[in-house]
Amino acid sequence: MTPPELNDLITHRVGPLVSVAPTRGGYSNATTVVVTSASGERVFVKAVPDRPGGRLDEALREAAVAPYTGGLSPALLWQERRAGWLVLGFEAITGRPTDFAPGSTDLPVLIEAVNRTNTLPVPEVASEWEETRWDRFTPEEDLPLMRGNALTHADLHPRNALISEEGRMWFVDWSWPTLASPVVTPSCLAVQLVASGHTPAEAEQWVSGVEAWKHHPEAARVFARADAGLQRSFAERWPDEAWVDAMAAAAEAWAKRLGAR
Repeated sequence: MTPPELNDLITHRVGPLVSVAPTRGGYSNATTVVVTSASGERVFVKAVPDRPGGRLDEALREAAVAPYTGGLSPALLWQERRAGWLVLGFEAITGRPTDFAPGSTDLPVLIEAVNRTNTLPVPEVASEWEETRWDRFTPEEDLPLMRGNALTHADLHPRNALISEEGRMWFVDWSWPTLASPVVTPSCLAVQLVASGHTPAEAEQWVSGVEAWKHHPEAARVFARADAGLQRSFAERWPDEAWVDAMAAAAEAWAKRLGAR
């Protein structure tokens, strides 16, 4: 069930509803549902309270970048900001989580999509979205290596990379895209691959298929070291979350592979 004021915002856009299906998976506290209207229209709805702070900022950025992802993300159909909510209505796609496991036939499609992400033109709206999340784990003299003009998606876990029956890849939840070195997106993916059962050497074979990643080896090492530090800080903050510790271990193994630790 959605709050009445939120339901009103949705029906204002799509008309009377015949179903509201909550989505599951992920760790965001945004309200996410797939609604079906009486006319048969299906829309994925993401709603966050209109209060200053992280979730609102993420949703605003996701809405701003949506027209510029080159078809890699579902289309943003509409947005409403009133009655205490920011509501985004996206094209409802049909896809399953990508299989990141060793031997998966999804992996070539995934790598091709990461290549496309790294070559997206930078829209004017993103011109000041400099990546800084890893700065506190990066020596000041190495910070220039972290900078760049690649539009990033740094959270490509299987539930954010959806694949259709026809083999089309979708990257969803662009909640904090930034401009950074082109090694950021493939490096974050490499850590996810290690966490999914690949050896670091196997993960490196896959991300070596990302053209831009191959040309910035020192930036890859600097980023891997910084990411290992960031992931370990998360594990120390949430010691009871086994998956957070597993991600830290994967990041450390990846950094070791690149000679960054």
